[in-house]
Amino acid sequence: MDDRPLSGREELVDVRRQLLAGDVSPPGAADGVGASWQRVQRAGLSPGLCAADAMLDAVSLQLAREENERLIAFALPELENLHQQIAGSGSAVLLADADGVILERQGDPGFRERSRQVALSPGACWGEGARGTNAIGVALAEGRCASVHGPEHFLECNTFLTCAATPIRDPGGGIIGLLDVSGDQPARQLHALGLVRMGARMIENRMLAAEFPEAIYLHFHARPELLGTLGEGIAAVDGDGRLLALNAVARSHFANLAPGTGFEALFEGSLEHLLRGDSISQMIRTTTGITVCVRVIKPQQHGAAHSVHLADAGHARSQDQFSELHAGDPAVAETLQRAQRVFARGIPLLIEGETGTGKEWAARALHALGPRSDGPLVTVNCAAIPEGLAEAELFGYVPGAFTGASASGADGRVMEANGGTLFLDEIGDMPLALQTRLLRVIQERSVLPVGGGAPREVDFSLISATNCDLAAMVAEGRFRADLYYRLCGLRIQLPSLRSRADLAGLIDRFIADEDPQAALSAVAREKLLGHHWPGNLRELHNVLRTAIALREPGRPIDIADLPETLMANTAPVPLDVGGASDDLRAAERRCMEAAVAAHDGNYSAAARSLGISRSTLYRRLGRGDNG
Repeated sequence: MDDRPLSGREELVDVRRQLLAGDVSPPGAADGVGASWQRVQRAGLSPGLCAADAMLDAVSLQLAREENERLIAFALPELENLHQQIAGSGSAVLLADADGVILERQGDPGFRERSRQVALSPGACWGEGARGTNAIGVALAEGRCASVHGPEHFLECNTFLTCAATPIRDPGGGIIGLLDVSGDQPARQLHALGLVRMGARMIENRMLAAEFPEAIYLHFHARPELLGTLGEGIAAVDGDGRLLALNAVARSHFANLAPGTGFEALFEGSLEHLLRGDSISQMIRTTTGITVCVRVIKPQQHGAAHSVHLADAGHARSQDQFSELHAGDPAVAETLQRAQRVFARGIPLLIEGETGTGKEWAARALHALGPRSDGPLVTVNCAAIPEGLAEAELFGYVPGAFTGASASGADGRVMEANGGTLFLDEIGDMPLALQTRLLRVIQERSVLPVGGGAPREVDFSLISATNCDLAAMVAEGRFRADLYYRLCGLRIQLPSLRSRADLAGLIDRFIADEDPQAALSAVAREKLLGHHWPGNLRELHNVLRTAIALREPGRPIDIADLPETLMANTAPVPLDVGGASDDLRAAERRCMEAAVAAHDGNYSAAARSLGISRSTLYRRLGRGDNG
């Protein structure tokens, strides 16, 4: 007999052999896998089942998405964040409904074809009854997070996958969906389980914060510095202190407490005492004997929750508001629509893009469509404020706070945004010391002016923008990680003008807006379409305004009306579909493939090095799926 230890792959094959033989708990199998196999076999499923089964048609999928619109809106930022964290790993992030039907997918292009072969895509049902043992099915059946790797999958066609899934629960504790990371990996990815658990908790906390607009929210943790993190408990109570709902952490503290339970079942003392407290955070004991720090969030401080019912009302206006930013580019249109849906629910946005791509235009449009459109839009250029005055400029100051200060003090830009939208442009240029103060304002929803005084409550929607790679700055220690994750509830990328599909339409629109009588000669159009546009939309606008002013009355804009700088930097536009243009396309493809290889398959980094958007890189390499 060979007593040598089994390799990892051999061990998994042995696990599958034992599962097929009916062993409910073979050594090496993940928790719940054996029990799932038993349920699946009793249901009569065969390991050779076709992966194309259990698919919704297009109409049924659309209905499922409409029924789960609220879940999708709250989950989209986390799908985007998770996708950024696993980019290049040959994986996909999936959102499923309470029946295990996949609603949304974001994933690596290289994994798309193989995942399509097993129907790991929107419309496919991954409950145990449809696809046997898998992470979504186990998590749904057992109501907990689950990991299923390789041969642990019941269907033979799924044994190349490694999957991690966890339920998403509504404020009442019921399962309303699942978050999953699945990929083609040789080993079980334990970190993926941690990622989906954190992502689900973020979604649940956002939904809880929006569920009860008139509630008082009590955020608590035994360690004050961990308030505002995923480790904090959150309890929503009404004005009389009766419990409305708890988040997952709070439910672990207060087991079996039903809605309507009085405040005295949660904490010692009274709600009135907490509300009378002068400080933002107070110490109190739970009924389970733990001393915690509590931050009280009153109804006027979480006004973002009121926006939940306003999302659809703004949809009809969105096309008009976004018309400045695109002229039919489907990728730009989809990006802006996603941003609007998320922003309408009070979730912060981070807009990235080169200088001139329209970040400020996007912020104005999103504010106009948002729940606080009646309030002010306050724009702060973080790169333009003198560092010595930045703190007072942002957060205000009390009379006599420093030499030269106004005798009456000042509110500060953050306070001016109360009831509206705060737009922090060039956020990557904010000094680290100010980042710390800004983080505290976002967490506590209050502003402490320079020079002291009482904190002032403030409520605003938040949009930030940058032409920097904030994620890289975080890795280098030049930007606070905790602030970064607070800012990017959803992170969107505005593409450069040279990579967009609607350049011709934008040129025609800008000319028509500036002078409806103006026209464009064929040779001038060719030059405009062939320009590299390093200045993006801003450069295009300025070039066309100048050209219209210079053109001779009654004549079209001609090449002589265009600036010399544009003439010097214009590349020829291929007009045919063969010959030299084929050579150019081949050279372009080789350049793009070399950039991807140089960045170890990281398409985002490769796109940045080429000066194009990630979606353009995917499209020109013929991969189609941009996540």
